[in-house]
Amino acid sequence: MKIKRIAHRGFSSEAPENTRVSFAMAVEGAFYGVECDIWKTKDGEYVVSHDGHLLRMCGVDKYIPEMTYAEVCSYPVTGGKKRGNYPVQYLISFREYLSIMTRNETIHPVIELKVDYTIAELGEIVSLVGKYGLWERTIFISMYPSVLLRLKEEYNFPAERLQYVYGVPWEIKFRPVGLELEQWLIENRINLDTRYSLVNKGNIMRLQAAGIEINVWTVNTEKEFRQMTEELGVDYITSNYYFQ
Repeated sequence: MKIKRIAHRGFSSEAPENTRVSFAMAVEGAFYGVECDIWKTKDGEYVVSHDGHLLRMCGVDKYIPEMTYAEVCSYPVTGGKKRGNYPVQYLISFREYLSIMTRNETIHPVIELKVDYTIAELGEIVSLVGKYGLWERTIFISMYPSVLLRLKEEYNFPAERLQYVYGVPWEIKFRPVGLELEQWLIENRINLDTRYSLVNKGNIMRLQAAGIEINVWTVNTEKEFRQMTEELGVDYITSNYYFQ
C-alpha cells in the first residue's frame, strides 16, 4: 500500500511552519498533501496559523480573531525551524496558501478548520477553494464534528475528503480511539485523523474494513514512521519530515 505523506504545516522541518517558504518547499517535493491551519481575522480575512495567538511564532501576545488582517501580517515570524536560512517571513493569507497549492497539479491541500465555523463562514472557505480550482483535491480536517457535518450536509462536500481530528483537547490527549468514535466515523463515512499514539491495530482493521481511512499525526521519527506504516498499516502519515 502506498502511504500518502502529508507535509505538516508545510515542510516544517526545513522552514518555519505555515509560511510562504514552507509551503513552496512542500509543493515542490514528493508529498501527497500539504496541511495548513486557518483562522478568521476581525475584518473577515482568513489567515494561516496553527495557533490563535501570535506569541509562539511571532513573539507578540495577540489573538488573531481580535486583529485585522493588516495587523496580523505586520509581525515577522521569529519562531520555527531554520528561519535564518530564508528572508524574513510573515504570516500569509489563506488565499496565498491556495495560490501556492496551484503550482502543483497533483498536490492535495489539507485544511484544518480551527474554529467551529458557521454555515456562512464555511461557505466563504469553500468558495475560495473553488475559486482557485482546488475543490476536487482539497481535504478538510477539524476537531469539530459539527464543522465536518455542515460541510457534508450543507455544501455536499465529499465525505471521503473529510477527516475528524482526534486527540487535541487535554481531556482526550491520552485517551485511545474507542468503539463509540469508530461507530460515528463509520455511520458518517468520515475518515480519522488521530494523534498517532492513540490508535491500534484493532481500530485500523475495523475502520479500514468499513472503508474508513486513517491519518496519523505527528509522526516525526523514523521509528514512528515504520511502526505506523509497516506494523499498523495506516493510510496517511502527517509529518514535519519526508521519510522514505
